[in-house]
Amino acid sequence: MRRKLSRLMMGLGAALVLLTLTAQARALPAQQTNLLKNAGFEQPYGNKGAADGWGRWNRNSSEDQLDECTNGYHVTPNWSAESNGTLVHSGSVSQHVGNQWRTWAGGVFQTVQNVTPGSTYRFTVYAYGRGSSEDFPASSEAGLRMDVRVGIDPNGSGLWNDGDVFWSGTINPHDVWQPVSVEVTATGNQLTVFTAADWGIEGVNQCRKHLDVWFDTAELIEVGPPPTNTPLPAPTLPPAPVATNTATAVPATDTPEVPPTNTPVPPTETSTIPPGGTICVNAFADTDGSGARDANEGYMGNVTFTVAKAGAMVGQAVSSGTDAPFCFEGLEAGSYQVAQIVPGRVEMTTAANATIEVEVGRTVGVEFGSRLRDAGAAAPTPAGEVAAVVQPTEPAVEPAAEAPADAGGFSLAAISGLLVMILAVVLLGVLIFLALRRSGGA
Repeated sequence: MRRKLSRLMMGLGAALVLLTLTAQARALPAQQTNLLKNAGFEQPYGNKGAADGWGRWNRNSSEDQLDECTNGYHVTPNWSAESNGTLVHSGSVSQHVGNQWRTWAGGVFQTVQNVTPGSTYRFTVYAYGRGSSEDFPASSEAGLRMDVRVGIDPNGSGLWNDGDVFWSGTINPHDVWQPVSVEVTATGNQLTVFTAADWGIEGVNQCRKHLDVWFDTAELIEVGPPPTNTPLPAPTLPPAPVATNTATAVPATDTPEVPPTNTPVPPTETSTIPPGGTICVNAFADTDGSGARDANEGYMGNVTFTVAKAGAMVGQAVSSGTDAPFCFEGLEAGSYQVAQIVPGRVEMTTAANATIEVEVGRTVGVEFGSRLRDAGAAAPTPAGEVAAVVQPTEPAVEPAAEAPADAGGFSLAAISGLLVMILAVVLLGVLIFLALRRSGGA
């Protein structure tokens, strides 16, 4: 009887250990979902050379620019699948874009639907570049510029020259795989991501036999949820900025009396609070166009703020799309002109600028309003360039729906399932115990 009970208890203990390990595994935070289709640029490729799920884009210069390499002109490059292992970062192939002897600017793009307005997204891709008049595997000429970068259009227009596109800084990954990233706050329910390279540098002869860039291992993930509607201090402009006139507190310091000695006295540490006044600026998403932020309205990203005094620029900043304003500190007393500059498909719902009176030791808060237009024109084509060339190969991509995961903890479903399993094991143990007891007493 005792042996049977011992075996029973050992079995129950093993079951509980297994349940605990299962619960811990389920409690691990879920990996962020890559929203891109064919993020590894794998086969198949279309007959025009772009990977499945991606479209082609490039800049084209006018004919009068093509007679001299130092004009930094742009022609249509070639797109193709690359299978050379050195030129593949992950998987079996990478996306190649390149040309011979004539400089180019272009890349590939993809539009992703069902993103969350107000959320922040990060786009990353690995790039490898080579410019040389010698054949591979000769080294790339490190002095050449290929200006690789990535961009995100927060409203998903699919146009590389849309004024809304937010571009990363440039890199020049000669003979090496290097990542490049950019983050943006979505202003609508879709985003367009772009990879880009530009070999056409005005004033420099970059014409070489091989002008190539490879892209691989792309990722688009959500890195920040929409901001909460925590109100800022009530605005007074526009329509009229509300000066909160918050006094900046400067903590008093007690300087102890120093007895007369021959030891030099170290200087008293001065306050790090910048002298002067402060202007804090933010942009809200004025969905209903009322000119005032309602409780259900969030914030607008990628709005540029400028602060000037007597016509001279004092500072510039870009809104983050969150409830955190950007503050210009240490301003001298006087009148300042604060202005907003909105992206291409965004229209202002409040005044474009405001005049603010600044006093030393006080803070003034200003909120500008704007919203998305129903439709917008593309940004103007640069001088010497003809119309943009955009050749999509696939319709807009919708990421596969996934069940929401509870980051770093137990979901309600996981807890319920675990409790049911534990109760089932305990009940089974009780039934076996009773059965063995009756069997022993018989």
